[in-house]
Amino acid sequence: MAEYTQTSPETVPADSLADLLERHRDHHFRRLPSRRVTGEKSALGFINETGFCAAFTAGLGVPCLREAIEGRREPELPEHIQHDHAIIMTWNLKDALPGRKAVYYGKVIAGRPGFIALSTLPAFLRLRIAPGGYHKLYQQGQLSHCAKLVMDALTRRGPAETKALKLSSGYAQPGRRAQFDRAMKELQEKFLALKVEERYDPFTYVWDTVDHRWPEEIREARSLAPREAAYRIVRRYFEIAAFGNERTVARILGIDPALVDAAARRLERERMLRRALRVPGFREALSVLARYA
Repeated sequence: MAEYTQTSPETVPADSLADLLERHRDHHFRRLPSRRVTGEKSALGFINETGFCAAFTAGLGVPCLREAIEGRREPELPEHIQHDHAIIMTWNLKDALPGRKAVYYGKVIAGRPGFIALSTLPAFLRLRIAPGGYHKLYQQGQLSHCAKLVMDALTRRGPAETKALKLSSGYAQPGRRAQFDRAMKELQEKFLALKVEERYDPFTYVWDTVDHRWPEEIREARSLAPREAAYRIVRRYFEIAAFGNERTVARILGIDPALVDAAARRLERERMLRRALRVPGFREALSVLARYA
């Protein structure tokens, strides 16, 4: 089949298309009182259905667990979050579900905490884990010195508490806390390390390497071609979210824009997606599920 050449964006009649798209999200994001998440079982079902979701942050264009617990669109953060039912439930679920390896959890959605279902985890690992491991990233200047020292410690000693990692990396001084925190965020975004436990007496995190925590999923990831991995994620995104700007999707999900473009082209050939549409109410050109466009 001849390669698709993108033309100038079409304009979709106003009508109620924007409303239709948002209603699709209301259903699949569970932004409806009748479909809201009510406990651990329904939370796991929600994550498995969506494939991936934000934990606390609504409005990113992907499903959000806190939003699904509220059962309404983009609820504002309350002034006193410790008394908020949806935040407390999300906080507890981020311990319970990853604790039994039912889902993956980390700062993986737009650099913010999120969940990934086991069905889509190999595809994310294939795209987000750099070949050659953390040593090569460090040699190429793509990994901070603190992050490299933390990985050295985790690789050498196995799972460790935050304090132990600060001491072993030389970042235990209060003045170096910001550097250490940035390094831990960096390791999560690059799928190198993740939190595996939260201890409350005293409060601390326990960290491990992704290699050690998810070996079978990493082996499965290596069998995937990057284009196939991107296709699986992008397809799931549009099935659930109905529409999106492709460059924004690439940024939020941490996927190479060229791979998102290739996946969207394939979805267009399969007549699932219409691309480069101008939808009233949106500033950017969108790709939209074909049944709505």
